[in-house]
Amino acid sequence: MTRKRALRLVFAIAILAVGFYLWGSSSTPPGQPPLVSLNEANVSQFQQSFDAASSNTRIVLLFSPT
Repeated sequence: MTRKRALRLVFAIAILAVGFYLWGSSSTPPGQPPLVSLNEANVSQFQQSFDAASSNTRIVLLFSPT
């Protein structure tokens, strides 16, 4: 196998791995509520759930495309 072909193979595998990570199955562990996307329609539900868990550690991650 030539070096150029090996690099192409590694690149293709990396692209497939990233694709699977981003668009693959996104399941949660047993006992944890399913993941949801936060939008205008469910902000109040998020606030209620967040406030109800005030005795637990809470983490909110915000990702922005810019």
